[in-house]
Order: sequence, then C-alpha cells, then structure tokens
Amino acid sequence: DYIGYKPVSLNYEIFKHQLKEMGRLGIKSIMYAGEGEPLLHKKINEIVLATNKAGIDISFTTNATVMDRKFIESSLALTKWVKVSLNAGSASTSAKIHQAKERDFENVIENVKRATQFKRDNGIQCTVGVQVILLPENSHEIIELARLCRDEMSADYLVIKSYSQH
Repeated sequence: DYIGYKPVSLNYEIFKHQLKEMGRLGIKSIMYAGEGEPLLHKKINEIVLATNKAGIDISFTTNATVMDRKFIESSLALTKWVKVSLNAGSASTSAKIHQAKERDFENVIENVKRATQFKRDNGIQCTVGVQVILLPENSHEIIELARLCRDEMSADYLVIKSYSQH
C-alpha cells in the first residue's frame, strides 16, 4: 500500500544531532528498515558513520537493489548485520511478488555476492543474511533460494518466515 506515497526522508543534520543524544541516553542499537528502502537515503553512509560515532550498533533490513559499492565499502564494516528480503528463488517469481523488474533479482544476487566477498576479503564481522516470506507463489522455490544463498551469494543465513494476514 506504500506505492504512490510521497517520498519522505529524515533530515540528516537533525537526525545526526539526535543520534548523539540517543547514544548519550544509552540506546544500544538501531535497525534501519521500514516500508521504504533505507539505502535510498542520499546520506545513508553519513547516517551509518554518525550512528557508529554515537556508540550505537547498526543493522539493516533491505531489498538490496541499491546496495552499491560505496555502501559496501563505507558502511558494511560499521554494521552488525544486514538482512536482505528476497522473496523468491527466480527472477520471474521475484518480479511478481515485489511488483518489480525481473532484472532486480539478479541485481540483488550480485549485490549480496559483492557484500559477502568484500567482508571476507577485509575480515569484516558483519553478518549478511536473507529472508523470505513463505507464500503459495514462492513455496516451490525455497530450495532453489537456499541453494542461491549458500552457493552463489555466500549468505550467512536464510530465514523462512510464515505469512500472516493482518
């Protein structure tokens, strides 16, 4: 239902100030997620750095379509974990479920591969995993998704979540 909403982003300068206060008050961690894509924020790498400087652990839930090289090289080492929502084991099913382009699926696979390779090459401790919501439309692809996670993306884990209608 969020499709068509006007984009709204956190004001970086205000949030940076708030992060300092949150750190002083003892906030231990922040997960950047939501009904929007956190990696779309134009200052996401600066937000990660400010969060880290405030002494707050960082994690992300993302669709990873825009998890670019800059994010991987600048922010992955400062992040505790990244969970990628990938609700299919094929491009066609992914496109149907996410109402996106089929090429996004391969893009996500490549972005996760790049992230896991970068963390291995640089001794980074960030955990990179994948989650899938089990639906009738994707249930036949869970084994293929598990294979992709293990053999292609080198993900640290795969979470299979049940769907419940609210």
